[in-house]
Amino acid sequence: MSLELMNHPDRHTFDLSSLRDITAGGAPRPISHVERLQQEFPDAQPALGYGLTETNATGCGNFWSNYAAKPASTGRPQRPLVEVAILGAGDRHLGANELGEIAIRTAANIKGYWRDARSTEELFTSDHFVRTGDVGYLDDDGYLFIVDRKKEIIIRGGENISAAEVEAEFYACDSVAEVAVFGAPDERLGEVPVAIVLPKPGEKLSEEALRGFLAGRLAKFKIPERMIFADAPLPRLGTGKIDRRALKAQFAR
Repeated sequence: MSLELMNHPDRHTFDLSSLRDITAGGAPRPISHVERLQQEFPDAQPALGYGLTETNATGCGNFWSNYAAKPASTGRPQRPLVEVAILGAGDRHLGANELGEIAIRTAANIKGYWRDARSTEELFTSDHFVRTGDVGYLDDDGYLFIVDRKKEIIIRGGENISAAEVEAEFYACDSVAEVAVFGAPDERLGEVPVAIVLPKPGEKLSEEALRGFLAGRLAKFKIPERMIFADAPLPRLGTGKIDRRALKAQFAR
């Protein structure tokens, strides 16, 4: 919704001085969005929250000047109620700047799934952290950085590619309105990244131009093998997130 606010052609004709906070949750904003929000709405302060249904939305928060300083982070755990751990092999707790599965322990965690003992057992570690299914790390200041969902990591010939990272670089291009990146089957490499791109209205955007833009921002193996240009907004789930699964089913092959 904040992206749509920034892209609305008539936004400058309205008095938006009463807009004081622009908060987000459910998915991280690309860094370029945070910078644009500050430019487009200088009186409004961006913020970001992170939590799960299983933690009753309790988790981390990144607010205002802190968010501006670390726009790629979803913030610090909301102490004293929340602890965050990064899990490695065997649920070992990893140190700062080590990449693993994010886990949350809080008084707000659910006790279990209704009549589903197996899923409940898989959800919790032995020390009562909820496994989030997200991959990330904590920096030296205790800020959480989410790299991607475990299931949305694309493995191209043994190289891990974060779909979220690639999408963020697409969004840094001023001509891109929406983008979704996913892994498509490949006989030689296992899978390769594919991008579905919706240009902004009136923008003429070519694959050649996009590849040139991304060449200085992403390693070569992370640049999508195929780029498909959409002529209508990308499908979305009820939560507002782009329905990557539907796009993958339609375009992966």
